[in-house]
Amino acid sequence: MRNVVMITGASGGIGAGAARAVADTGSAVLLVDHRVDGIERLAAELRADGRQALACAADVTDEAAVQGAVAAAVNAWGGIHGLVNCAATMISRPLTETTLEDWTRVLSVNATGTFLTCKHVVRAMVGQATGGVILNLSSISGRVGLPNQPAYCASKGAVLQLSRQIAADYARHNIRCNVVSPGSVRTDQLRSYLAAQPDPAAAERALVDSHPLRRTADVTEIAAVVVFLLSAQASFITGADVPVDGGYTAV
Repeated sequence: MRNVVMITGASGGIGAGAARAVADTGSAVLLVDHRVDGIERLAAELRADGRQALACAADVTDEAAVQGAVAAAVNAWGGIHGLVNCAATMISRPLTETTLEDWTRVLSVNATGTFLTCKHVVRAMVGQATGGVILNLSSISGRVGLPNQPAYCASKGAVLQLSRQIAADYARHNIRCNVVSPGSVRTDQLRSYLAAQPDPAAAERALVDSHPLRRTADVTEIAAVVVFLLSAQASFITGADVPVDGGYTAV
């Protein structure tokens, strides 16, 4: 049976980069996002290159939609062997200016969305002799406090703890669950964040200087770690939080 990996948030950024890298290993990929145009373009690109890929429109906060996405992978390829949770959103405001709507939106996508996808993918994996691998994208924001990110930090901390719980509970089913915690990565989200700052150039310099390697990451550097953790080479790694942060959390 072909290895099958479901990737959320696959329309751009880390999700799209991970999808390309995973597809390059020969795995079939199910691309999940509420932004349909992005995943359809990426699926067509991968298929044109001889890869197996399907686009599945779904909002990760909608449990029925998540169930449908998992069913799409199982129906198309007979099982699901990997999950990479990249779907996320960020609202950057001080605590006292963060509205309940802001808080709810960020927690719904980042924490609840991860919970729902893990829940239904684990149900599918438990019935497989091969088990499976889950990778949840957290962040340096899940390990340390960052300015003006109360909801984002809380949501990414929740992802980290949920992942440890899944690793402990489902190891007996040969299901591994790990976390990848990137630092600053050159994505559209980062570019939008910098553009919204009073002095974007100064904000970018400060961001670069906060990483000991004195640069931000390329999406491909995160994707390479994703591919490794999905592979048999990482077969004794579970419950781990792997920082890919240029040394940010080391100082």
